[in-house]
Amino acid sequence: MPPARSSNKNKYIAAILLLLLISMSAYAYLMSTKTPTIETGTILVLPVQLATDNTDLQWNRYAAMDMLINKLNVGVSYPLLQTEDIINIISLIANDHLSQTVDIQQLMAVSGAGLVIESSIIGANNQYQLAYTLHQQHHTKVGVINASSIEQTILAAANEITQQLNSQHNLQQKQQNKKTATQYHSRLSSPLLFNAITQLQLGDTKAAEQHLSKLIRSTPDNLVSMRLLASIQLQQHQYQQLNTTLIAAIDLATHQQDERELARLRLLLAQNYTETDRIEQALGVLTIAKTNAAKVKDWLTLGYISQLAGMINQRIGRNDEAREQFKKAIEYHQMMNYPIGQTQALNELAELEVIEFNYPQAYRYINRSYELVAHRGLDDLEKTTFKLMTKIENKMQHR
Repeated sequence: MPPARSSNKNKYIAAILLLLLISMSAYAYLMSTKTPTIETGTILVLPVQLATDNTDLQWNRYAAMDMLINKLNVGVSYPLLQTEDIINIISLIANDHLSQTVDIQQLMAVSGAGLVIESSIIGANNQYQLAYTLHQQHHTKVGVINASSIEQTILAAANEITQQLNSQHNLQQKQQNKKTATQYHSRLSSPLLFNAITQLQLGDTKAAEQHLSKLIRSTPDNLVSMRLLASIQLQQHQYQQLNTTLIAAIDLATHQQDERELARLRLLLAQNYTETDRIEQALGVLTIAKTNAAKVKDWLTLGYISQLAGMINQRIGRNDEAREQFKKAIEYHQMMNYPIGQTQALNELAELEVIEFNYPQAYRYINRSYELVAHRGLDDLEKTTFKLMTKIENKMQHR
């Protein structure tokens, strides 16, 4: 009798193991066939590569990218980097500024983006195809759109990508459909503006200034060209011309109710006031700029506004307020997961603590900053960050 009971027990155990094996196999199959979800995080849209017979001058790789960004309606879970921010980030890592290729992994590290959208458009005779790739850290998704025009391929791609990102949010879907129906004409469609941006990437500010001035004369309502011209004038310390350009641009942006441009223009105006020792005026302008940027959730600009406010307050001895502004800057940059802005603000906080002889706190900030620099490969900030770290270490040793 005992051997029979042992035999039944072994059969029972074998049956359980078999069922467990079948369950595990089924789970593994389902997981392998399941489409990977797209994690939340900052989105970076690359310039769209165009290889078409299209003779419409409104289309270039930046204008197409700008429209795709504008037509994505992905909610707070997926903050979008804006066109010019992306161009600037790409310039930081590009060895060849005229090349349209970029190292995706390096770009994700430097920008902090959780999703990079790469796309290209080919076609002729009213038959166009847009192919896109959604790059994430560990996997990619691809898609293809066919339509009768470049604009229609971009609109359809924006719709399809938005649905993938917001598939569980019915309310956002309704908002997206409404947004896609509205017309959008990119300010970056002008060949003169495209040429100006290219010259700026190549470091030829004189040629860029000529293109921008010509464009402003022919198209006086192009706010991007006015702001880029103002940036050049600030860089070259042309304060009188800069003030004239900014006042005209701010009036135009107010008329157009463009909160994003108002925030960025007022940031430039505050920089102008700071460099010409109009400190209180600068702080007042920054307060208004914060309101403009907050209305459109432009966290990156809010980060830079807070950084400048911190620097100004430190300059006039309001160190407690400066500290608060630098901390706010870090918070805003963290909302975009933007490591460059975080590193800059951490360095500024560390410098402030050095001034107040609080070396242990200064070292904590600079250590966080250097970790970001090393982890993200922020080569442009490595030298200044390491120099500040060495300075703080020396101060601590000689206390």
